[in-house]
Amino acid sequence: MDNDIISADDQKRIAFAFKHATDMLATQKQRGERWELSLLRGDTPTFMEFPLATKPEQLKGLDAAILGIPFEGITAMTPMISAQPICSKPPKDSVYWRMGADEGLDMIRKYSLYYSINHNGGLFPEIDRDLIMTDVIKVKDYGDVPYTPDDIEGNIDRAEARVADIVAAGAVPIILGGDHTVPTPTLRAVLKPRNKKVGLIVFDSHMDLSHEPKNWASTEWSQVLELNKISPNNFAIIGIRGVRSNIFEWNVARELGHHVYTIDVVKERGMKAVIEEALGFVLDGTDGIYCSIDIDVMEPSIVPSQKAPEIWGLTMDEMFRALRKVTREKIIGADINEYTPDYDVNGMGAQFCARVAAEFLGGIALRKSHN
Repeated sequence: MDNDIISADDQKRIAFAFKHATDMLATQKQRGERWELSLLRGDTPTFMEFPLATKPEQLKGLDAAILGIPFEGITAMTPMISAQPICSKPPKDSVYWRMGADEGLDMIRKYSLYYSINHNGGLFPEIDRDLIMTDVIKVKDYGDVPYTPDDIEGNIDRAEARVADIVAAGAVPIILGGDHTVPTPTLRAVLKPRNKKVGLIVFDSHMDLSHEPKNWASTEWSQVLELNKISPNNFAIIGIRGVRSNIFEWNVARELGHHVYTIDVVKERGMKAVIEEALGFVLDGTDGIYCSIDIDVMEPSIVPSQKAPEIWGLTMDEMFRALRKVTREKIIGADINEYTPDYDVNGMGAQFCARVAAEFLGGIALRKSHN
C-alpha cells in the first residue's frame, strides 16, 4: 500500500514469523493458557475453588452460596465469668477460656482444596457415581462479612444483610462460622420472606437455650424461636452431653417439648434410628429445613479444634450417616460453626468443616438432579 512505512520484506518477515510459529506447534510442547487463581485474599482460595462473588448481582442464578461469618461474641472465661470479644485473647494453652472462632475461615477454605472442583468437577462417587456437581448446580463463594470486635450489633446486622443477598437471589446459604451466634442473623434473613413453617435440626453438645445475655453462643435459639417461624414441635437437637447446659435451659426444653437426643440415646439406639425419628419431627408440616452444626458435637479426639470440647461425642461415621439423611431433604440453609484453629491438629478440624459443607452442596445437587 502507498502509505506503508515498513518495507515489503519486513511485512513478509512478520507474516512468515507468525505462520511458521504456528506450524512449529505441531511438533513442539507449549504452555497452556494461564489460569487465574481462585483466590479470596492473599493465599486463601475460594471455597472448593468455586468462583468468587463480590456483589449481590453476581449471585443471580446460583443454587447455593458460601458465606463466612467470622463472628465471636461473649466467651466463657470461667464457669462464672464471661468476657467481651474486645478482651485480649487467652493463651493458646488455655484450658477453659477459648477464643478464635472468628479466625478460622481461611483455614477451612484452604483445606477445602481437598474437595476442589478442579479435581473432577465435584464428582463424589459415594454420593452418586454419575453425578458431577458442577454439571447440576451453580455455586459461588460470597466472601466474608466484615467483623469488628467492638460492634456486636453491627456485625449481626451486616451478617443478616449479606445472607439476605443470597436468599434474595434464590440460593441456599451455606455459612462458615464463627461461633454459634451465626444462626441468629442467618435465620433472620432466611425466615423473613417465608410464609410457611420450617424445621430446625441442630447437632451440638450443648442446649444453647439461655435467654440472656443476647448475642452469645448460647442464646441463639431463644432469639430464633422469637421470630415465630419455627414451631418447637419441628425443632430437634442431637448430641447433648456434659454438665455445661444449665438448669434454666432444661426447664425451657421441658416446657417446649423439645426433641432432645443425648449422646447416650445416639449410642444406644444408633444414629440411623435417631436421625430418622428426628427428621420425622423436623419435617412434619414444614417447608424445608435448616441445619446447624456446632463442631463440639464431635468426639474431640477426632475433631480437636473446638471451643468447648466435650468427651464422648459423635464419631465420623455417626455424623456423616446423619448428614446423608439430612442433606437429602429440602435444605433452606446450613451453618458449620465453632471451629477454632488454635486447637486444630494437622488441619483435621478445618478439613472436617470443609467436608461437611461439601456434603450439603452434594445433597443440593442430588435433589436438583432428581427433580
